[in-house]
Amino acid sequence: MELESGQVLFDKGMDEIRYPASTTKVMTALLILESIEDLNQTVTFTDVILPDLAPGNSTINAQVGETLTVEQCLYAIMLASANEVCTQMAVQIAGSVNGFVAMMNQRAQELGCKNTHFVNANGLPDPNHYTTAYDLALILAEAVKNESFCKIAGAAKYTIPVTNKTPYERNLENHNSLLTDGDYHYDGAIAGKTGHTEAAKNTLVTAAAKDDMTLICVVMRSDGDARFTDTISLFDYGFDNFQKYPLYWESTEMPSGYVILPSGIDTGNLQTADSVSDGTATRTYSYQGTALQSITVPFPMETETQITSDMSLVPQGTWQKHLVPIYLLPVMSLLLAAETAACVALVIRNTLQTRRKKARTA
Repeated sequence: MELESGQVLFDKGMDEIRYPASTTKVMTALLILESIEDLNQTVTFTDVILPDLAPGNSTINAQVGETLTVEQCLYAIMLASANEVCTQMAVQIAGSVNGFVAMMNQRAQELGCKNTHFVNANGLPDPNHYTTAYDLALILAEAVKNESFCKIAGAAKYTIPVTNKTPYERNLENHNSLLTDGDYHYDGAIAGKTGHTEAAKNTLVTAAAKDDMTLICVVMRSDGDARFTDTISLFDYGFDNFQKYPLYWESTEMPSGYVILPSGIDTGNLQTADSVSDGTATRTYSYQGTALQSITVPFPMETETQITSDMSLVPQGTWQKHLVPIYLLPVMSLLLAAETAACVALVIRNTLQTRRKKARTA
């Protein structure tokens, strides 16, 4: 799926219900950043975190009474996958975990998620906590628009200094192997999040940018390191084989929309269907019988319009719409989800993240 158009380039089971595990934390981090402007604001941990400190959970071993900044909490969430920090930040923002979960579900609806329901802020297993590869792509697509999110979720490492309750530094490392040095390092990787539970198996959401194109990939229910290799393969497929084409109205300097097509395609093979209604003009582009993208723009009320026999929209001789191949920040998405690997890739600006955990870890 391409970010601006919603065009799907590739999918396998993208709407199948899956457990997200710690990829849930992308939504948690997004809401934190949307709710708190000053990341130097401090947070003092309370006994609400105690259940999340059970053995087997992902934590930074935060202590009741310990004070961290919001920024430090975000690094703990996105790099160390700290469950107790998610819970504390939920209470900090909404007054309760339930209140924060309501915000998560509302935001998911706003982003167009159709098959997502959250019951906690960290992704620990629950039958009523689920999503799809497609919906996770929408959530990451929104998150990577935030520069602070990309800075934090894309960092290879981070150090939390000595605090009032912890007399030593905590060195956090990103679990996303595409963002760190090693066998799975991926040039252009920007940000993302890993997850693992027995129920979810291995999950990974990621964004990468290369040659003026930014892609998002989601892999769900994966085995071993396949989430990394599958993501790399999908990124390479997207970057090597697709191109973004801006769509213009002649009277405008900025594109009215975009369509993603195979590289080198003859744009003369695109079919169009146009309509004018309620003060707007809409053109739908199709390729080989598949609808790709519809562009709707405001139409001057005083301008008469006509639809020509070849379905080109001709508003009184001035606003002829045309297609120009050009690369301007492509943002696309490939989608794949299966019993062994559910993967999504969606054109947008950014990258990934990775990690395994024990049965209850999210």
